Amino acid sequence: MKHSSKLILLASVALVAPLLTGCGGTTTTQSEVQKVISQAETMTRAELFKKSMEEIKGKKFVSLGNSSRGKTALEYLFNLYAGKKYDSATKTYVENDEAKKLCPNWSADFTAEFEWTQPKNNRIFTQISSDVAASNHTFSMTLIQDGNQIKNKMLDTGALLNYVPKEWKESSKTNAAANGDPLALQSLNKVFVFNNQGTKTFTNCWDFVGNGFKTQFMAPNSEPVGKNFLYMLTQDSYSTVLKTALDAYAGTDKADIVKAVDANASLATEFGLSDVAKYGLTYIQMFVKQYVAVEDDGPIATSLVAKTNADTAGLLVYSKFRSTVEAEDGSTSNKYVTCAAYQDGYKGIGGFMYKHYLQILKTSPFPWTSCALINFMTTTSYGFSPWGKDMGGYCSDPESNQDHSKDGGTDFPIKNDKGYDWWTGTGDGKGNLVIEDPAWAAKQSYNLGGWIDSLRA
Repeated sequence: MKHSSKLILLASVALVAPLLTGCGGTTTTQSEVQKVISQAETMTRAELFKKSMEEIKGKKFVSLGNSSRGKTALEYLFNLYAGKKYDSATKTYVENDEAKKLCPNWSADFTAEFEWTQPKNNRIFTQISSDVAASNHTFSMTLIQDGNQIKNKMLDTGALLNYVPKEWKESSKTNAAANGDPLALQSLNKVFVFNNQGTKTFTNCWDFVGNGFKTQFMAPNSEPVGKNFLYMLTQDSYSTVLKTALDAYAGTDKADIVKAVDANASLATEFGLSDVAKYGLTYIQMFVKQYVAVEDDGPIATSLVAKTNADTAGLLVYSKFRSTVEAEDGSTSNKYVTCAAYQDGYKGIGGFMYKHYLQILKTSPFPWTSCALINFMTTTSYGFSPWGKDMGGYCSDPESNQDHSKDGGTDFPIKNDKGYDWWTGTGDGKGNLVIEDPAWAAKQSYNLGGWIDSLRA
């Protein structure tokens, strides 16, 4: 009798098990796009390119991103499939051995159409969500920024999927913990820069907020990565950097700042932060209340290189100074600007770093080609070259980076980029950038978002 009961129990479990496995399908059953990604992560670049060519030949690939240079990378890839590489001298695509080495299965008759869309005014999240929810899907992959919204709106909802190339994972130079989930194409820095034609000194990050100073800044509502920077200041490591810098600060208002820091101890507790976060909260208060809002980083750069704008400063994308500015009448020049963190003895944060992430829509019409494009952009210097040709952008695979340490020579030191390792380094003589962490930014946006908005009201 006992033996029969045992058989009945085992049979019941066997029948129920498949039902349990099927419940909530998302945890046990991969979608077709997820299956492709899983396979692609085990394939070499050459194998992946072959699959992509079979998938996309004679069809149209549509993607969207925050950087228009993605269109160039996509154009490079599809010409590579035809055995061609861009020749900057003739500004045409020419068949060559380097292209054929990158794509061993190239085909001279390969053709495919492509379209790259660059949404404005932070509409990229709406467009992705709408496309995923639609009955017919247009977009295959995206290059996207703002770690906070990516996590809250895209990753937590499953709208976007992560693919990490085999070559990227196997490289000894990549950092999976920092750049692999979600996969980053590149890190970009926004740095403190000042016009050096006046008498004011900027040797400490508190100089950019102290004594009522107004730093030019692209308002967070225009570009949300700026708000992520503010959220990150409350993380212990960055608040500690601010504390150390304040200890060394020589401004006449130091006592008032210290008093404000002490007063913010209760605010740190209220927000569930550690005590040292009171330094970050104080810096946020002073910076947000005082900055000069500018709609884009371009006008900030144009303003700073004007000789007449002495004693002004901005927090802006470093690459805005990639072009040499030298007016014949001496009214504007890149010589008139100094990167604050490049000065000997500078104290505190040198600015902040955000990232461009590469993701695949869960409803991607062409997942193999999405993976191929991401692989191309992150693991080859040619694929990253649309961004890597300029200073201030650093590929998540360091082997794809170009050296820009001597771009400005002795005439334009602002252009001599010290590189990713220096900018992300900590302690004296390093960049001490505040680096975006999607998880932290997403958490603090809930806690601090309304408070930060109230400071500007």
